[in-house]
Amino acid sequence: MPGHRHPRPDARPTPQVGAVDPATPPTVSRRTALGLGAAVVAGAALGQARPAAAGPGTGAAAGSGLDEVAVDAAVLDRLRPEIGTRDAWGADLPVTGPIEIEDDVRFLLVHHTASTNAYAPDEVVDQIRGFHRFHTGPEKGWPDVAYNFFVDRFGGIWEARAGSIAGAVRGDATGGSQGFALLCSLIGNHAEEAPTEEAVTSLTALLAWLGERHGIDTEPGATVSFESRGSNRWPTGALVEATTIAGHRDMSQTTCPGDFGYRLVSDRLPGAVTDLRLAARSAVTAASAPPVTPVAPGTSTTRTTRPTAEPEPVDDGGSGDDRAAPTLGSEPADGEAVDPATAIAAAAAVGVAAAGTAAMAARRRSNRRPT
Repeated sequence: MPGHRHPRPDARPTPQVGAVDPATPPTVSRRTALGLGAAVVAGAALGQARPAAAGPGTGAAAGSGLDEVAVDAAVLDRLRPEIGTRDAWGADLPVTGPIEIEDDVRFLLVHHTASTNAYAPDEVVDQIRGFHRFHTGPEKGWPDVAYNFFVDRFGGIWEARAGSIAGAVRGDATGGSQGFALLCSLIGNHAEEAPTEEAVTSLTALLAWLGERHGIDTEPGATVSFESRGSNRWPTGALVEATTIAGHRDMSQTTCPGDFGYRLVSDRLPGAVTDLRLAARSAVTAASAPPVTPVAPGTSTTRTTRPTAEPEPVDDGGSGDDRAAPTLGSEPADGEAVDPATAIAAAAAVGVAAAGTAAMAARRRSNRRPT
């Protein structure tokens, strides 16, 4: 049925909640890698200029580097999950008023519908249509369903408010919407029980795509600050500081998304979302690396060098470390120009750490005078 196509296995890596991407070198934090992008981190090994990484409390809106690095369409395509469109559940249910654009997305807000958990796959559409009737009815009076996206207990992801797949539109919420967020709601009552793992997997994928699309630092502990547009917890003009993946209760006087849902928000989602984004970036970088030229059997890739009594030491700048420089492939002749970008591209498939090491070695060799 529409909306229950699980995220495409050929288009993005499967999120492993709480797992660390093994391709990410331990010396580069997830926040640094997200803020700068793999290519910029590798470029830093060559001494190239790069945007400054954000510290806690700033967020992407304050210059984490995500807002300074162009969004990669290939990464977005890889991260984007399958989403049932609004027409799939409500083509005959019109929007009843104007939908505003959210032109400043700084964080992602998780809700639950506080409705039954006991629904079957073929009842999901009826559930969403019921939310539309309630949200656009006399009690709420909103122009469409309040949220930007729904996630059902079977892992289906659905566009909620009209226009949310195409771009950022402003949502509504009980207690008022303080703004600056996109709203993602789990269908169910998570004061009563935890979300299913299928729902967690799909919510992770949805938040990773949205975080990448809007340049949000989703690293655990990352926060943003803003002036509230008004809620029953944060009146208009109040200065609010929030984590970049937050629960509805952080913004309004409510128990939403339930205690089980809130533990998911605070304990699992930030790390899982960030790891999924990093995995997608690494995969795209590896896919764009130039192919490796095969070597015929019995052919040596080692060039013949003039005899020397000892291996040539590396100029270590006075550190006392005279170990031979690490190499990638064959060693160029003395004085031969080496393009550092080529060294990075050749090492991309084995991660940023290898690229940085090879590039630094290439720079040392290119700066060495012929003897």
